[in-house]
Amino acid sequence: MNQQERMNRILAELETRQSLSLKDIMTITDASRDTARRDIVKLTEKNAVDRTYGGISLPHSFNRLDDYLDRAADLNDEKNRLAKAASHLLKNAQLIYLDVSTTVSFIPRHLDPNDHLLAITNSLDIADQLLRNSRSKVRILGGNIDRESRNVTGTKPLAELDHYLFDLAFISAAGIDSAGVYYAFEEEIEFKKKLRGQTKQLILLVDETKINLPHNYRVLPFEEIDTLICNQKLPAQLEEILKEASVTIINTKEK
Repeated sequence: MNQQERMNRILAELETRQSLSLKDIMTITDASRDTARRDIVKLTEKNAVDRTYGGISLPHSFNRLDDYLDRAADLNDEKNRLAKAASHLLKNAQLIYLDVSTTVSFIPRHLDPNDHLLAITNSLDIADQLLRNSRSKVRILGGNIDRESRNVTGTKPLAELDHYLFDLAFISAAGIDSAGVYYAFEEEIEFKKKLRGQTKQLILLVDETKINLPHNYRVLPFEEIDTLICNQKLPAQLEEILKEASVTIINTKEK
């Protein structure tokens, strides 16, 4: 199957399903991950689809994320470098929050085993990584567990945030552009805003696939972000906006 045939098949499937993950595209076209990514780039250049975090959607439609476990296999080297850079910010921290994110989930691997942190999370996988890779005290927020995102949801974890003032909170995003930080799900709006109010420093980790990528909900302006860690040089306009918002930028590619 050549590229045009693959793209025709992808577009036909999109008419029915509205959005497709990278894994969906690989299945539909029987293509490798790299080939599927090239097809996404070509379709985006033709303005036939909107690129999303995790795949594509029909233009101007709401985007969804592919399941957490599917995303966990993507860009592992880049995510690991972002997490390692984030771990360097932990000096003198005693209370931290690690938000549900396949990128943030790499941070426990880089914690100093002699550090005695109290680490709070709403992610089953991050709690497991903390137990395996650190001596931190680990606490998970209470509530209902979402099967797809593998995190605790509902009003209870939101209320529990009131009990903490974190030295650092580490988050990721579905995408960022010059207007701010985006997320895929409506329930994240209140949670991320609440988390901002309960932390001294908010650290945002983003890989190259999220740069200049708007998503369903614009939740945080850059003025709410203290440090942004990325693995590529940012577009000049976006970098200037971040500097005007007093965001510290750490580029792992330059280190």
